[in-house]
Amino acid sequence: MELMPKLQEIQKELQYYTKYFQENKLYHSSKWTGELLLGLTQEEDLQQSQFAMQFIQNNTDYNYHFIREFIPEYNDIILVARNLFDLREFKKCASLLQNLIHKNESAMFLYYYSQYMYGELRKEEEMFENENSKTATNPELKLLERELSKLYNQKQLNQLNLYLYGLILKDTMRLREARDVFIQVLHQMPCFWSVWLELCKLLTEEDSLDELPNHWMKLFWSSNFNLEKFKNANCVEQFQTLLYYFRNSNFIINQIANAYYNNQEFELSLEWFERLLSIDPYRFESLDTYSNILYIKENQGELANLALQSFTNNKYVPETCCVVGNYYSLMNEHAKAINYFQRALKLDKDCLAAWTLMGHEYLEMKNVASAIQSYRNAVEIDPKDFRAWYGLGQTYALQGMNQYALYYFSRAVISRPKDARMWNAMAECYDKMDKKNESMKCYERANQCKDKEGIAIHQLAKLYDAVGKTEKALSAFEESLRRKDEEQIVDKELSESLLYLARVYLRRGEKERAMQMAKRLYDFNGPERDEANLIMSQLNK
Repeated sequence: MELMPKLQEIQKELQYYTKYFQENKLYHSSKWTGELLLGLTQEEDLQQSQFAMQFIQNNTDYNYHFIREFIPEYNDIILVARNLFDLREFKKCASLLQNLIHKNESAMFLYYYSQYMYGELRKEEEMFENENSKTATNPELKLLERELSKLYNQKQLNQLNLYLYGLILKDTMRLREARDVFIQVLHQMPCFWSVWLELCKLLTEEDSLDELPNHWMKLFWSSNFNLEKFKNANCVEQFQTLLYYFRNSNFIINQIANAYYNNQEFELSLEWFERLLSIDPYRFESLDTYSNILYIKENQGELANLALQSFTNNKYVPETCCVVGNYYSLMNEHAKAINYFQRALKLDKDCLAAWTLMGHEYLEMKNVASAIQSYRNAVEIDPKDFRAWYGLGQTYALQGMNQYALYYFSRAVISRPKDARMWNAMAECYDKMDKKNESMKCYERANQCKDKEGIAIHQLAKLYDAVGKTEKALSAFEESLRRKDEEQIVDKELSESLLYLARVYLRRGEKERAMQMAKRLYDFNGPERDEANLIMSQLNK
């Protein structure tokens, strides 16, 4: 791990940026640095943990000093303009600042930013008035791009105006230039979290990270980047380290909970979400993910409490609508669930969770056309969202259209190559198409990806047996049996494993092992008992 500054220096830096972003109307960035500031480990916390104190002492850069000092802006015109901005009177705000833009950097930023926000407001209005419109754009972009581009070439943009210029470049699909501008901003303002988030979308795993500033905030970005790319183990390890410095950071705790969720470690994820809500009981971010876990575990009581609490705290956010929708889905009231997912989409048309969950509900109601449309909307918003691709694959597989299903499952695999569920789905399609070799390869990949449900190993065993690979089949059935015994699961797959092993051991003359398997078959009713009797009679000859 790279060295971190002293806790006092981190505190000074976060205090500066919280005030600076707040003054310049960048409320999300101010909220992020402010909450991180509140989560900072205190001296009394360290007194309770000698290990944490020793860790911090061994990993501290004592030469790092933050020397900037926040100086509030007292210009009367700017103060009035900021009030107008808060009241969403963006055009009036820009008009008031027109004569100051070449005299004051804060005025220049607020002038252009208010015009940008006015354009965003107009875009939202157009989309609201015309629900079928998917091509609405910010009408101010061209003018802003022309003016800011000229100032950029003249090197007259400060860090905030560079950020705005980067946003405009991104909105006009000049992504490479946007990336370079955002990196410039971070070299001047490394605690600008909104810029780090934009880079998460623009950088890939193949890109060199040497251009990024060598600042302690890079650790946060790297951890978040790993979460975005589903490198969950790396994400948890990095954020666990940062917890020494930010013991009560709701951001870090939330990211760890999400990483465990992505990794299907639901019990651990649940523990971290519960810790998160104990620190921040009125939050709404990521509650939809928390509700997904309660839904999977069929914890009706807790999900009902969460839905009520979310609805009471803030019913007009997409996350709350998704939580309530999940509750109704668990209660098998699918029409009501769809109604709440549609509410979430009215609040945020790009809410991926709502589109995907609504697709699931339509599928439950056998409304295939609507399910497909919901999943398609999700992948249009984010082509890397594996859940929507997987949902499309399931929809076509249920219709017996395996060739189409294979295509969508393959897209899910591209987005999530280490997820066993994706490989299992592809393998099942190949098996239905009687392509046993391709099916085996997919199940083998699923098994390599630590298939927690144990689907792959049992299906592999059956396929190996079908193609005459006896030794591999034997090994796979033994592994399947071992997993079932460890998890204390009694099902059809267990009886299939026991029957196969009993027959093979019998053929090989391993009478004791064959008898052991046959005796266990007596625990089942039906044809398994008849097979057990047959094997026992052969053993007694």
